[in-house]
Amino acid sequence: MTRIFLFIIFSFITGFSSAQLITTTPLLPAQDQPVTVFFDATQGNQGLINYTGDVYAYTGVITDKSSSNSDWKYVKEKSWTDNPASCKMTRIDANHYSLAITPSIRAFYGVPAGEKIL
Repeated sequence: MTRIFLFIIFSFITGFSSAQLITTTPLLPAQDQPVTVFFDATQGNQGLINYTGDVYAYTGVITDKSSSNSDWKYVKEKSWTDNPASCKMTRIDANHYSLAITPSIRAFYGVPAGEKIL
């Protein structure tokens, strides 16, 4: 089965518009609450437009222990070929997907209580 990884840098979205590649609900997620991430394949470079295979989000968090804004911590995937079920996006329609991060961002990624999620 062909699998394509969708790269998502989990960050706060500064504004909501249906014309954005990635949006969240709630708009400004809190680390101790659930969040749903939405991906619109009709935006961006449209590399997954009308794609019919499974789509996985490659995700992690930036914390106060990160050395830079690209030093992801608690990445769910162990390698580029690892596709955990918790990272499989739900197809909403032909070009829209969602990923529920539950029960909270902190719990989903297993971030210890003393570490600050940025």
